[in-house]
Amino acid sequence: GAINAGASVASGNTDATSFNISANAAKASQDDKLNFYLTTLYGTKKNDGNREETANLFRAGAKYDRNLNENVFAFGSLDTEHDKLQELDLRAVTAGGVGYHLIKNDNTIFDVFSGLTYNHERFTSETRNSMEFLIGEESQHRITDTTSLNQRFALYPNLTDSGLRAQFDAGLATSITKKIELKLTLSNRFQSNPRPGIKKTDTLFLTSIGYRFGAD
Repeated sequence: GAINAGASVASGNTDATSFNISANAAKASQDDKLNFYLTTLYGTKKNDGNREETANLFRAGAKYDRNLNENVFAFGSLDTEHDKLQELDLRAVTAGGVGYHLIKNDNTIFDVFSGLTYNHERFTSETRNSMEFLIGEESQHRITDTTSLNQRFALYPNLTDSGLRAQFDAGLATSITKKIELKLTLSNRFQSNPRPGIKKTDTLFLTSIGYRFGAD
């Protein structure tokens, strides 16, 4: 696993600060795999003498995969999210389904998966509960001995009400030393039916320095 952190500070004509912290960990065997992740982002800026938030985001989740045979696996996951600027107090999504390893070797793992989710969303002035269909793909690539890339894209068509969510996440990590890494993270979220006055798409691009722990 790894723990990463990044920050920015500006003063003078622009008075703004922001910081991000992320972590991920995995425990794997021949038969199963357990993953955890965490992402936080907080930022403020000074406007006409008043300090206001530019970001207040928290995401965390876990996923368990169990191999059914050499290529097929079953999975269960829980994802949570808070985003104050979207007026989202909490989104909690439990999911279950099956996946297939299209490619699985020492340098590349490429999976496709499908399943069902239960989505609980609590906004500032509204609560939504719905079932969703889940379909997506994810991959991990060992580009060189020191650089790796992972990405995941998932679609969530709503089965209870009309609407669609989509998520894309990608991370590029390269080693500076054996334990220290530089990481670039791109994250995009789309929701077709947000709260009134809220944009449908949010994109994050984060840079951070991290410390790796666990097995080499």
